[in-house]
Amino acid sequence: MSAARRADVAVVGDGPAAWAAAAACAQAGRHVTLLAPDPEAAWSATYGVWLDELEGVELADPRPADAAAPNRSAGGPSGSIVARRWEVAQVVTAGGTRHLARPYGVLDNAALADRLRGRAAAHGVTVVRGEAAGCAPGPGGATVVTRTGVAIDATVVVDATGAPPALVRAPRPPAWQVAHGVVARGVTGVVEPGSCLLMDWTPVPGEPDPQPSFLYALDLGDGRTLLEETVLAAVRPLSSAVLARRLARRLSERGVTVVDPERVETVRIPMGLVAPRPQGVVGFGAAGGLVHPATGYSVAASLRAAPRLAAALAGAGHRRAVPTAAVAAGWDAVWPADRRRARELENFGLRAVLRMDQATSGAFFDAFFALPTPLWSGYLSGTLPAREVAGLMARLFRAAPWSLRRRLAGGDPRSLWRALRP
Repeated sequence: MSAARRADVAVVGDGPAAWAAAAACAQAGRHVTLLAPDPEAAWSATYGVWLDELEGVELADPRPADAAAPNRSAGGPSGSIVARRWEVAQVVTAGGTRHLARPYGVLDNAALADRLRGRAAAHGVTVVRGEAAGCAPGPGGATVVTRTGVAIDATVVVDATGAPPALVRAPRPPAWQVAHGVVARGVTGVVEPGSCLLMDWTPVPGEPDPQPSFLYALDLGDGRTLLEETVLAAVRPLSSAVLARRLARRLSERGVTVVDPERVETVRIPMGLVAPRPQGVVGFGAAGGLVHPATGYSVAASLRAAPRLAAALAGAGHRRAVPTAAVAAGWDAVWPADRRRARELENFGLRAVLRMDQATSGAFFDAFFALPTPLWSGYLSGTLPAREVAGLMARLFRAAPWSLRRRLAGGDPRSLWRALRP
């Protein structure tokens, strides 16, 4: 084993959450080492985001919508991390089409990587290429060891390796979100030009499998369209082959056949992650359970949480707190007590979704998006206090038809009220 390197904070991972945590901690005055299997790796996933979730994040586009190039701002002079934005998102159910006046966008992954890596470099983050093999108590805190024998001693180790995490002990996720999609050119008749179709719960013709899925379709501009067949959450989700068949049938019904896609995208996201119990390594991003159980999104939440984590670890350092106290402060920053209570309720909501078929899924989201925008938007962003999450769920239950109430309560209305107790 080579001589150990020393850092105040060792961050493990090479995705957006890892770079955000490393950059924020270094900016807060900590000596940070980032252990990354591939520090220059391109991020290929499509990261959707409600744009108000980026408010207060320094990497967000500071310009108003009408000051940017139409629907696109890709890492230009403003430093935007938003590749494309839509002022309205559409949801289609049996009840009709609902227009959500809440701006939505997809992130410019290259611009986001440039900004996070540039900030990390500017504040002196040391980057070590390697994969963590384990972590154990060490001098002054903990020691991370790579598969090639490199050791990094740190006061606090942050695991931001995604799910399943490399170092944090976390239970197996109870469900998965899966999708199969294509980016194609010249597609018409599926999504209106310049539009965002967030969910289309229209049943797929001739599809024998009862597991519910919806179409997610975005006009990306330049003649390109993203089309994804998505299972929001399932214990045993459909395979990519079945989703591809279902997407082809859905498009065929609209007279569309995609022969030579520009890109094929598959998605597999763990859903229903609990907030991990505090332990010797701080979990962050998906490794810390920040994947929202209603959307599968975690990047915006990680960008918002990185300054909290950094401030907590910097404060512990200034107070010369013992390593265990610093680790505890990190966990409390990522998962404040009220947010843990809110996550328990959000996971109750996920369990209700797992009991739904195609018809009740559409009815559920029709009722959900009929709630006041601050309620449903706060719920999807993971920013509502636990008491307001409980209030939203009770309000949705009262407004839902009886057929949907049974699914929400798992066949026993008393179970819902037990979950909503303060």
